[in-house]
Amino acid sequence: MGVQINAQDSQDNPILTAVNESLRLSSERIFHLWLQPDWLFKFFPQYSQLLNHTRIVHDFTSEIIRKKKTEFNTKNKDIAHKPDVEQGNLETTFLDHLIRQSDLQGGYSDLELREEVLTFIIAAMDTSATTMGFVLKLLGKYPEIQQKVFKELDAVFEGSDRLLYKHDLAKLQYLERVIKETLRLFPSVPFLIRKAEYDTQLTEDITLPKGAGIVCSIWGVHRNPTIWGPDADCFDPDRFLPERCKDLPACAYIPFSFGPRNCLGYQYAMMSMKTALSTVLRVYRVVGAPEAGPIPNIRVKLEVMLKAVDEYEVAIVER
Repeated sequence: MGVQINAQDSQDNPILTAVNESLRLSSERIFHLWLQPDWLFKFFPQYSQLLNHTRIVHDFTSEIIRKKKTEFNTKNKDIAHKPDVEQGNLETTFLDHLIRQSDLQGGYSDLELREEVLTFIIAAMDTSATTMGFVLKLLGKYPEIQQKVFKELDAVFEGSDRLLYKHDLAKLQYLERVIKETLRLFPSVPFLIRKAEYDTQLTEDITLPKGAGIVCSIWGVHRNPTIWGPDADCFDPDRFLPERCKDLPACAYIPFSFGPRNCLGYQYAMMSMKTALSTVLRVYRVVGAPEAGPIPNIRVKLEVMLKAVDEYEVAIVER
């Protein structure tokens, strides 16, 4: 979005706290029937807490939009008389493009802009971070797999400490398999919610009526032994070798959803995770309690997104 919120400077960042608490309270409401009716929810303390955290997030996103609109209008005045080639080379953010569209007839309203900003903040804030946390925990539990990752990194970078470039990413195939297997076992968002657009005949006796809510368990699909075999709960990055996964059904692997409403940031997420993990693993070795078997023992909890109960603390040793 082109906005710096200094999220890594403090664990008590008010915006991050508000987003996390909003997700936690929303998840709490989903799993407690007495919190679901709107009229009844207002009698519980979670209602005022959720309103307060939501207000903080909305105020923040509205302020981002206000500032970016001011910057956008100022930039347009400054470049009004510059050649087209210079205008084309100006750096723009995704939010700049949305604001430009909002100036057109039938473009985005401020409310719609805020919803788009919120979607990207929530979708991108914790998903990649928690996935990398799970990757590091798993590599600490399985040092032989971590060694394979390091061996690949050493081959790609030829033992040098040079920076990673875009063309290096495609060569990190084993690291990508590790990330994919992590997302299979621990998907950032473990379920999808959709609404039926029309009556759908599932079986001879079951019809899904139009307008019905549908919950798809990504966690369940990813650990289904009918699809993945009897070792579905095991951590095995090589199951994503082309020859082993070529016959999988189209929707067997859906950590980023599937179809026209799948995650827009899939490629960016993979690039950012490969970049961050390769940077860390080239310099440090992750140390953890080795797992006794191929099934990782990691307790998880659901706060809309899947998270580790025992956080993501690992020890690192310089190589």
